[in-house]
Amino acid sequence: MDTNEPANEAGNTAPAPRRRAQGLGREVILEACLKLAHGTEPDALSFRKIGKELGADPTALYRHFADKDELLLALADRVIAKGMEGYRPGPSWEASLRDLMLRTRASFLRYPQVATLAALRVTRQEGELEFIEAMLGALDRAGFERREAVRVYRACGDFMLAWTGFSAGLVLLGEKSALDDEAWVSRYAEVSAQQYPLAVSSVEMMAAVQDEDNHRFALDLLLGGIAARLAN
Repeated sequence: MDTNEPANEAGNTAPAPRRRAQGLGREVILEACLKLAHGTEPDALSFRKIGKELGADPTALYRHFADKDELLLALADRVIAKGMEGYRPGPSWEASLRDLMLRTRASFLRYPQVATLAALRVTRQEGELEFIEAMLGALDRAGFERREAVRVYRACGDFMLAWTGFSAGLVLLGEKSALDDEAWVSRYAEVSAQQYPLAVSSVEMMAAVQDEDNHRFALDLLLGGIAARLAN
């Protein structure tokens, strides 16, 4: 029999053995998780599905991560670190803040499963520390006093993470999100235009606003407010 698979005593081909637990490592596991996190399948990051992707028993993951929470924090930090790759301070503090927030958001949205599960967490790891240091460095160059810089950083960081989690949720919804917009418009068509004239006349325009365009607009408002605060 021409096969690389071992045969059992009855002469039947045995299934390929699962990857030995000692052959796994944190890096291998994280890369497999990121591959799964690209998709929109529900519960893509369950230990069962991760084990299947690795060809290993799911219990082997516990040799490297104490629980799923530890794994998610490591994944979130890896996504932040990927977003920071190639970052260089911009010509102005405002350009630097914009770049940092957009690149980190884009990195999370490449892995929507991670964004919805872990984007609101504090990872306390290297990727997050690099992001914080870069943000505070831009605000320091702008001339903000440290306490004020910390307040601005928190506002920017929370803005980016909250909006990114929301946007990732829309990605995972897929076509259901567009259906929601259609239902929104059709429902308002049934509402009294006399009682709610502004809402009824504006709903189609509101539904036409795309999430990414809306995010850029809100980011412009945020950065404009920060610049105005610095000028006072």
